Amino acid sequence: MADCLSRCLQGASVIVFYLILLSGTLFFCGPLFFYVLYRCFHFSWPLGFAYLAWWFLVDLKTPNRGGRRAEFVRNNVFFRYMRDYFPVTLLKTSDLDSSKNYIFGYHPHGMFPDGLAVTFGSEALQFSKSFPGIVPYIGAHSFMGSSPIFREIAMALGVINVHHDSCKFVLTQRGPGHSVAIAIGGTCDILNMNRDSYVITLERRKGFVKLALETGAHLVPVFAFGQNNVISHQLKLNGLQTTYQIGRSKWEKWIKVFLKSCSVLPYARYCVMPYSTPITVVVGSPIPVEKVENPREKQINKLHSEYAQKLKELFYEYRDVCGVPQDTELVIQ
Repeated sequence: MADCLSRCLQGASVIVFYLILLSGTLFFCGPLFFYVLYRCFHFSWPLGFAYLAWWFLVDLKTPNRGGRRAEFVRNNVFFRYMRDYFPVTLLKTSDLDSSKNYIFGYHPHGMFPDGLAVTFGSEALQFSKSFPGIVPYIGAHSFMGSSPIFREIAMALGVINVHHDSCKFVLTQRGPGHSVAIAIGGTCDILNMNRDSYVITLERRKGFVKLALETGAHLVPVFAFGQNNVISHQLKLNGLQTTYQIGRSKWEKWIKVFLKSCSVLPYARYCVMPYSTPITVVVGSPIPVEKVENPREKQINKLHSEYAQKLKELFYEYRDVCGVPQDTELVIQ
C-alpha cells in the first residue's frame, strides 16, 4: 500500500511539473489563471491588478538580475518524488573549486529537461553536498519570465534569463561559486530527439563559450544519459528534424517543436506521462578558462573545440556505465 501511494505521488509530481512548465511556455495560461480566479472570487481583482502593477513597475528586470532563489522551494519533497519517478541520479567525476564560477553545458535538452530541473533546480540530488560552495542557476528562454505566477515559481528554483547580460550578471556580480547551467541545444535538441539516439546541437552554439572567456568562468560539460528515452517508441519524423540550413526563422522552429510534441504524445505513457526511464546526469571535469575582456573569434573557436572534445570523451567514457547500447554514437551538429 505504501509503495502504491509513493508511486502515485511520484507520477503526480511529474504531471504537476509538466503542467507548470507548459503554463510558462503557453502565454495564454497566465491570463486564463487570472480569469478563472476572477470568476471564482470576484473580490480578487484588486489583488490581480496589484500583482501586475508590482511586476511591471518594480520586478520586471529581476529575471535578468539573478532572479529570486528560495531554498525552501528547492528543498521541497515534490522534487524528491519527481527524482524517484524516473529515477534521476547524479554522477560526479571531479571536484569543483568553490572560489571559481562555472558554466554547466547540459546535453541533450530532451522533450522536457527533467534531469536539468532535478539536478540544478532543486536539492533532490543533494547538489550542494556533492559540490559544496557552488550555487547553481538555470539559464532559460526569456518567455520563462513573461508568464504570470509561473515566473515566481521558476525564479524560486534559480531560473534566470539565458540572455548574455543576465548570465554575465550572475557570474560576475553574485560572487565566487555562483554558476549557470544551460541546455546548450535548446529546442533544436527537441527536434532531433529520438529514443537511444544522441544528436545534439553544438557546432554553432558559441555564445556560452564567449561568455566563459569574458567572465573567466570555467566550462563544465554535463551529459544526461537516458534523457531522450523518457518518451518511448518515438516516430523518427525526418521532416521535423533541424539543421542550420533549414531553420530559417524562430517561428518555423517553434512550429516544428509544437508538431514534434504532438507527434510523440501518443507514444507517451497514457498519452500524458513520460516512461520511468533512468536518467543519469554525469557532471564532467571543468575546463579552465582564462578571462579575456574582448575575446577574438580564434580564441572562441579554440575553446569551443576543446569543449566539444571533452563532451565526446565524457559520452564515450560513461556510455557503457550508464546502460547506453555500445553501438550508440554521439552526433554533434
